[in-house]
Amino acid sequence: MTRFYADMTFQVNQLVTLPESVFHHWVRVLRAQVGAKATLFNGQGGEYDVTLHDIQKKSATVQVNSFNPHNRTPTYQVTLGQVMSKGDRMDYAIQKATELGVGRIQLL
Repeated sequence: MTRFYADMTFQVNQLVTLPESVFHHWVRVLRAQVGAKATLFNGQGGEYDVTLHDIQKKSATVQVNSFNPHNRTPTYQVTLGQVMSKGDRMDYAIQKATELGVGRIQLL
């Protein structure tokens, strides 16, 4: 199931308008249709299962179905030893390390 970060509060059985970034990625890029399901999280612990309720030209609303209290944040701290790279390679390495959950980067 697709997961998205949305910096907002949710309540079960509530209709919520998606933030522009989530709307663009889910509806425009992934071409989700009404009835599609996804998981939203807001960084405050837990996840919300949602169903795409309505799609407009520049916005969409979702129905918040349920709340799952489990937290996927790892309990361990990962440190990456990285050699200094030229140009965009260093930016790319930092981006990918962050996506993988690295908490600290130590330059070698």
